[in-house]
Amino acid sequence: MKRALLLVAASTLIAVVPAWAAKPTHPVHPQHPSHSKDPCKTLSEGYRANGTLVAATLTPAAKKDHFDGSLTVDVTRANHRAATGSQSFALSDARVRFGKSVTSTTTTAGDRVTLHGKLTVLPHGCSTANFTPVITLHHVGILAPRQ
Repeated sequence: MKRALLLVAASTLIAVVPAWAAKPTHPVHPQHPSHSKDPCKTLSEGYRANGTLVAATLTPAAKKDHFDGSLTVDVTRANHRAATGSQSFALSDARVRFGKSVTSTTTTAGDRVTLHGKLTVLPHGCSTANFTPVITLHHVGILAPRQ
């Protein structure tokens, strides 16, 4: 009986030791973006702004409801401390939605405008010398002025 027990214990030990030896190394996790080598790398944040239309030049793009051209908007409200006041935007294949009684050819100064896109920014604590934030618009909404 003692021999059988010793034989079972030895065979179990022989089976377990190679399993311990073949244990894989700890996986390497990707580095978090905030721990990158360049802490002042530009970031892309969502941009949302509202205002009134000053001027618009829109030409249809390849896709339905997408336009190229330029917009000049008197921005009254913007997130991420983005600039307000009169701003010019270049559109490149941006989706433009028109409200009731507004089309690409009937836009007039004073129409309400909603802008959605991306804004490049620098992390806090980084020098803003020689840095200009870039706004890329993806969606634009143009509505008639309120009565």
